[in-house]
Amino acid sequence: MSSMDITALLSLAKHGCCEKVVEISSFQLAKDLKTSQQTASRRIKELESEGYISREILPKGQKIRITPKGTEVLRQMYSELGRALERAEPSVYNISGEVTSGIGEGRYYMNIPGYKSQFIQKLGFEPYPGTLNLKLKSSEEIKLKQALQDFEGIAIEGFAYKNRTFGPAKCFRASVEGIEGAVVIPARSHHGFNSLEVIAPRKIRDAAKLKDGDVVTVRVFVA
Repeated sequence: MSSMDITALLSLAKHGCCEKVVEISSFQLAKDLKTSQQTASRRIKELESEGYISREILPKGQKIRITPKGTEVLRQMYSELGRALERAEPSVYNISGEVTSGIGEGRYYMNIPGYKSQFIQKLGFEPYPGTLNLKLKSSEEIKLKQALQDFEGIAIEGFAYKNRTFGPAKCFRASVEGIEGAVVIPARSHHGFNSLEVIAPRKIRDAAKLKDGDVVTVRVFVA
């Protein structure tokens, strides 16, 4: 099936030919397709000969309806387009948690050159030396965080520094309270799956006027 035939079939669908028999002229279709009336008439004949439409010739026109075969072609197009858009556009995971104080680990790791340089290079910003720590309360929120493990994310590679090995992590671009940043998920961490760490170019607590016990929602963008 040629791309022109598909375009013509889609145009007929827009006129309601999937649901009912519609009287439509080749002149009208030519206008939709921005082509000549001769070309539009040829498209209609080809769609009919291939079984994508049924047609009744009238004294001054024609009635057309898209057949089940033609409808199936349109359904497949819709499905393939949906999958393509899902790959092209990021999904958004909304994960809510309660602001809680950490033990200073975030500040320590944000100041290590091997991590800081990768954050700047791969995320495009120098993170404030500290993380916003959220405690995930419900099983649904914890499942959302666990689901992030199935995505590639932005890889932060492990490295050696001062006779110590530092493990890899993955990041996902995110925003919280309108502040752009990233969620960081270390490959190994002292925190369980009921915690979420967010970094940003500025101190989120101060910028958003947050205190322990506040509940916020992080929008996590998954490519």
